[in-house]
Amino acid sequence: MDCLVINGYVSDKIGLVFDRSDIAKMDDAAREDACREYQSSLEDLTFNSKPHINMLTILAEENLHFAKDIVAIIEAQITKGDKNTFSKWTVEETR
Repeated sequence: MDCLVINGYVSDKIGLVFDRSDIAKMDDAAREDACREYQSSLEDLTFNSKPHINMLTILAEENLHFAKDIVAIIEAQITKGDKNTFSKWTVEETR
């Protein structure tokens, strides 16, 4: 959003005026929505599915400004997968 800041208020190109705290709340809500949507979709990826991976890529591209959050979600999912894989191997090895 191209905007002008005057005395703690933000005015966009069409003249709408927002308090900075309102913009921060909008950003937080957008971040939560984007992260929730990405995490949910990532959790649905249970096998190698090119269409699903392409969709995750598109979601990430649409939310580049939340890239650090998306990377953290991916890292957490990989860690979770590693623990599940390790547990499976451990059970199989003890048989």
